[in-house]
Amino acid sequence: MEDLLKTLLEPLITDFKKVRIEKEQEEKNIKFVIFVPKEDIEKVIGKGGKMIKSIKNLLKIRAIKENVFASVEVQEV
Repeated sequence: MEDLLKTLLEPLITDFKKVRIEKEQEEKNIKFVIFVPKEDIEKVIGKGGKMIKSIKNLLKIRAIKENVFASVEVQEV
């Protein structure tokens, strides 16, 4: 699931090496915390939050297939 998240984020970020993804898992709950540089955070969130909502929806679809619950949180570095 983390590979899907990286694939979705990579085109949005100028220097992907600065991005850090942390994964916290408790049984069937997975929480991804994405640390994004200040200059790229608006691209990840998108206009009116549309981009991050789309990323969350795609991740939820993948999570349903894997029989888990996934959530995403974006933090500024």
